[in-house]
Amino acid sequence: MDGVLGRRLNFVSLGALVLFLGHQVALAYGASGSWFDSYLDPLCTVPVVLGVPSMLARGLSSEFRLSWMSVFAFTAVLSVAFEVWIPRFDARFTADVWDAAAYVAGALLWRFVEPKGA
Repeated sequence: MDGVLGRRLNFVSLGALVLFLGHQVALAYGASGSWFDSYLDPLCTVPVVLGVPSMLARGLSSEFRLSWMSVFAFTAVLSVAFEVWIPRFDARFTADVWDAAAYVAGALLWRFVEPKGA
């Protein structure tokens, strides 16, 4: 998609947002699936949390793009926080290396399709 919005939109971020919200609605209605419940939200986290604000930032500056190092650092902190630190004191969280892998997969997928600067 080119033109006014073509360099600002990231369809991985938009798709991840739709999947995440759809999963939350499904959970609210009692629907459940083990893979979705375990890994869909971590897979969608980085594309949503970094992707949506990035699209908004490109509305102000079409040159905006997060560096690989920024994405790596955010993903590493997210993984350590939710898969190492928080599970030590909050029983609602479970340390799972596959969740960390899902964070990384989502980050890589999102960053590879992130629009280039104008």
